[in-house]
Amino acid sequence: MKRIILSIIGLLFFCNLGLAQKYRTAAGIRLGTEIGLSVQQLIRDKTTLEAIFQTRVKTNEIKLTLLGERHYRLLGKRMNFYVGGGVHKGWNTRTEDDFGDPAGLTGVGGVELTLDRLNISWDFQPAVNVVGGDRVFVSQSAISLRYVFVKAKKKKFNWKFWKKKDSSKKRKRRWGRD
Repeated sequence: MKRIILSIIGLLFFCNLGLAQKYRTAAGIRLGTEIGLSVQQLIRDKTTLEAIFQTRVKTNEIKLTLLGERHYRLLGKRMNFYVGGGVHKGWNTRTEDDFGDPAGLTGVGGVELTLDRLNISWDFQPAVNVVGGDRVFVSQSAISLRYVFVKAKKKKFNWKFWKKKDSSKKRKRRWGRD
């Protein structure tokens, strides 16, 4: 039984390396305790900015969340876990509720897998309403299915890493052509 499990894990690891692509821009749907749209943009190496526009069906609340996320490799380049945080602002669409529009801080932690043009992620988001809202602490969990609009540039691996790259100026000097 242990051999079968290890074989499956190994197969998934090598399939992950061969089929998946990294991304720069991805957008799609977010399904979980709240339903919405998610847009993710790579802003630095291993750092993304995510905007989530969602609705809470139970409370008739619309919410916008902006998150900064730091990604760490998990089983290769295409599978990551990430952590981060940001801010959220909500608008209550019910007029009979008097608890006000929520605004506050949001944390995030999750895992993601990118296969060609499909990015799949699961995350957990705890949030603290500093102003308004029906509760001070709110948490949610969701699965996001995003389409990769812009793939990341592939980095070429230098197989002759022991040799330094020769610039054109150095080559000209070496041959006496300044």
